[in-house]
Amino acid sequence: MDSADAAGPCVPPPAGAALTLAQARLDALRCNRDIIAARRGVEASQADVQIASQRPNPVLSLGVENINPHAGVGSGNLRSKTVDSKLRVDQVIETANKGGLRVDTARKASAAAGEVVQAVVAQQTGAVEQAFFEALVSQERVAVLRETLGLYERTRQASESRLKAGDVARADVTKLQLDGLRAQNDMRQAMTDHYRDKAQLAQAMGVPGTLADNRLVPDWPPLDTPVPQADPDTLQRRPDVTAAEARLAAAASARDLARAGRVPDVTVGAQAEHYPVSATNTYGTGNSFGVFLSIPLPVRHSNGGEARRAEVDYYAALDDRNRVLLEAGNEIDRLRSQLETARQSLRQMREDVLPAAESVAGSAEFAYSKGATGVLDLLDARRALRQTRLDAVEAQGDYAKALSAYRAALQTSTTAGAATTSQARP
Repeated sequence: MDSADAAGPCVPPPAGAALTLAQARLDALRCNRDIIAARRGVEASQADVQIASQRPNPVLSLGVENINPHAGVGSGNLRSKTVDSKLRVDQVIETANKGGLRVDTARKASAAAGEVVQAVVAQQTGAVEQAFFEALVSQERVAVLRETLGLYERTRQASESRLKAGDVARADVTKLQLDGLRAQNDMRQAMTDHYRDKAQLAQAMGVPGTLADNRLVPDWPPLDTPVPQADPDTLQRRPDVTAAEARLAAAASARDLARAGRVPDVTVGAQAEHYPVSATNTYGTGNSFGVFLSIPLPVRHSNGGEARRAEVDYYAALDDRNRVLLEAGNEIDRLRSQLETARQSLRQMREDVLPAAESVAGSAEFAYSKGATGVLDLLDARRALRQTRLDAVEAQGDYAKALSAYRAALQTSTTAGAATTSQARP
């Protein structure tokens, strides 16, 4: 049984429990369907190695012949019957090291399956992190809108008191109420989006349910989080690249095995024959022995089609390796650029845009409370602040997701080194 299976059933966090990013990753490693399927692929490839190591079994043949229904088979026990009884053993002997090549191909395919597991783990845990931060953004959006609704409620109560005192007009109070209703509608939509995002997170983790009753623990990365630079060695050790290299090595071994198939195998046999003499059979030979050798004659084909197909499969694996290597390099460069853009946007939002919006909104609130400005100026300032806070949450989420994606792109295999490269060439 796989160690991940032994950890227990895949169940969602308890209702009301907080969910951290680290716990989401652990649940994904245990419950994600794609990761489990990749591990099953490793188990199957290990069974293939065992199958490939099995050599052909000998074949035992028993038979009788020269049975004459007119003359009969004579009297006595079975051994004295006048029939020609034979016992024969045949054994296929593989030539051209086919058995060794078959095992080598299976082992390299198993190594490729192991690299695929690491690639799938990196991909799926990265997807879980993306889903977690997406749900965290919508959770923060709900918090911002809830705070805005509280502000509208306090302003509404104060405005009604001022209306009774004759300090404000009924139209201004109505405008505040309408804007509050719009904020309530935004709040409901934000909550719907948040529930949807949490359901997608649960699906990425592989746990049942929608996490509707669980709160996500904010785990935003610091703005000054250091990130390593990519180098050629990192690129060569990425799990998807090492998996492609391992598949190429397996294809090269399979090509050698197909080429070895042009050399025919040999079958050797040994036979013991018992043909007794009796009154009805004076031509018996008693006990006799024989050996045989059989070789298939390549008069119609010599497995050239198999060799050609293996050659095509090898170059297809080579093309796939080159494609994966190119895409991996392009992805790292692209994600690095996105990360720097997201970092600069978040820094600008925190240091310049958000403080300015809060200052303007604070001034508008103070001026309105003193009767120095109208309700329209207040509403404009509040809308601007609300949108700026929402934009700040989005910027935080974009930075977190960009950092997660870049880190995932730099993950390296724990089993294959850079020496794997160039191990299989034409």
